[in-house]
Amino acid sequence: LNFVNKIKRNMATIPPKKFTLRAFRIANPNLTESNSGILRLLEQVLTPVSTAAQRRMTLNVDDPDRELLANYIWSANNSFLFGTILRIIPADNGGVISEELFNQPTITMAQITAGSTDQSQYKDHFYFALNNDYLVTTLPGTTNIKRLQTYLNWLLEHERGERLFEFTELTKLPDGVRLSQIKEIQFIGGGTTINARPTGSESRSLSVRLNDITDDILNSVIGDTESLDAIRNNQLIEARLLLKVKSKPRDMERDEFQRIMGAVATNITSESGLILRTKDGNKYTGEEIKVKKTVSIECLEANRIVEEQLKQEMERFLSEIRNQQNG
Repeated sequence: LNFVNKIKRNMATIPPKKFTLRAFRIANPNLTESNSGILRLLEQVLTPVSTAAQRRMTLNVDDPDRELLANYIWSANNSFLFGTILRIIPADNGGVISEELFNQPTITMAQITAGSTDQSQYKDHFYFALNNDYLVTTLPGTTNIKRLQTYLNWLLEHERGERLFEFTELTKLPDGVRLSQIKEIQFIGGGTTINARPTGSESRSLSVRLNDITDDILNSVIGDTESLDAIRNNQLIEARLLLKVKSKPRDMERDEFQRIMGAVATNITSESGLILRTKDGNKYTGEEIKVKKTVSIECLEANRIVEEQLKQEMERFLSEIRNQQNG
C-alpha cells in the first residue's frame, strides 16, 4: 500500500513527459500482397523462447555499441507491435562511480571502477509501434529513421529473404494548401542524399547528394585546392537544391505527391531543411509538411513513464493515420 501511495504522489508532482510521434509508411513492393507482411515475420522471430541476447545488434566490429529490442508488447489480436529500442555500451568503456564516492571531498581516478566486458551500460532509448502499413516512433526528428530501419531488417534477416523493408516519412499538404498552389520545393543540407522515385509510366529517379553539387560548383570556380579544403573544413558554404514545379500539380494524384515528398522528407532531419513555397508567396517548413503528433505521458519517476499510456497513444495515432490515408 505504501508503495502504491508513493507512486501516486510521484505521478501527482512530476510533470508529464511530452513526446513527438513521427509517422512513416512501410513500403510494400509486392503487388500480390495487400500489405508489407512485416508483422507476420516479426511473430516468427519474437517467439516465447527467444531471448534479449539474440536481439543484440553490433553496430560495427570496431565499435562495441549495440542496438537492442529490449521490450515488446503485442496487441490482443497481434494487429500491431509496441517496442522499446535501447542503445547499450560495454561497462568497461566508461568508469562506474559508486554513490558513496560523492560524499567525499574529491574523487580520484583510482576510485573509479572500470566495470567488466560482460556488463552493459544504458546509453539511450526510444519507442516505436507498427502495423503492416505504418510505423510511429519517438525517435527524435534529428535522427534518421534508418537507425530503426537497419535494426529491424537485421532482426528479420533470415525471415525476409532478399527483401529489405523501407520506412518513408509520411507527409501532408499544409492546412489550406492545394496541390495546384505549389510553386517550388527547396532542400537544404550538407551531406544529405535525396532519393525520390515517383511512380508512373514516365517516372524518373532523382538521386542527389547535395555535397556533390557543392563540390562540383566549387571545383569549377576555385582552382586552389588549399582554399577548397579550407571552405569544406569550415563549412562555409551551404548546399541548396531548388525544384521548380513546372507540370500542373492538379494533374498529380495526392498519393503520388505524398510518395515523392515522403522520399525527400525521410532524408531531411532538420525541419528547416525542407521548404515548400506556394504561388501566393506563403512558405512552409518540414514542421508543417511531416505527419506528426505531440502526446503527453504521465511519469512514475523523473525518467520512467507509464509505457502502457504511450502504447495506447501510439495505437490511436496508427488508427488516425489509417483513416487519414484512406480518406
